[in-house]
Amino acid sequence: MQHMSWLELSVQVDNESVESVSELLARYGYNGGVVAEPAWTPGDEGPEFSYDLSRPVTLRTYIPLDAQAEDVRQRLEQALWHFGQIRPMSPLQARTLEEEDWANAWKQHYSILRVGERTVVVPSWLEYEPKPDDVAIYLDPGMAFGTGLHPTTQLCLRLLERYARPGLRTLDIGAGSGILAIAAAKLGAGPILALDNDPVAAQVAAENVQANKVAHIVTAATGSLGAGQRMGHWLSGDFGSQESGVRSQE
Repeated sequence: MQHMSWLELSVQVDNESVESVSELLARYGYNGGVVAEPAWTPGDEGPEFSYDLSRPVTLRTYIPLDAQAEDVRQRLEQALWHFGQIRPMSPLQARTLEEEDWANAWKQHYSILRVGERTVVVPSWLEYEPKPDDVAIYLDPGMAFGTGLHPTTQLCLRLLERYARPGLRTLDIGAGSGILAIAAAKLGAGPILALDNDPVAAQVAAENVQANKVAHIVTAATGSLGAGQRMGHWLSGDFGSQESGVRSQE
């Protein structure tokens, strides 16, 4: 197998710009992959962390270091310059990574994160001893999925803690890593259908569903609401007497 080097491209933005700049980086990055490195704040006890929303977020994407790399870098830099006329951001930074460094570089930017009262999101390569009432979600998000735990994803998780119940039939559209579908299942909802129009994302979601032992509740598959839909991340279900939905831009 041919050895490949990679170019890591990174920029710091404020929290309001994370979604828009992530979409821009995804246009240029390998497989649309974008990794977010938020400002983490340690919890009062244990290994859990939370976001510090007042501090910048570092966004990274990776491209093969080939004959087109410099052209891609320049085009991304120009696109970011235009966006920088609207919102504050740092200059685009670039550094070279060898294959073995690239394979694990994105993992450095994930930590154990407690959301709400019970939910704990645990990267699959880290060890964690759940507390008695914890709902632990073990994830390997891969290179191509989202920006980590976006604040609206955290909102969805908090709402699931409040409203998920046995028999709650749930549809997760734009499932990405499968985090919300898995959380819903572990909090008692089901059956659950998790869809993503990216076959690679759907495969990763299916693998995470298996790893969390909820495959009997969650079905992960490739699909969407139809052509032309750009909805971000939707989680919907029959909450009480009427249909409801929560939107997340993960």
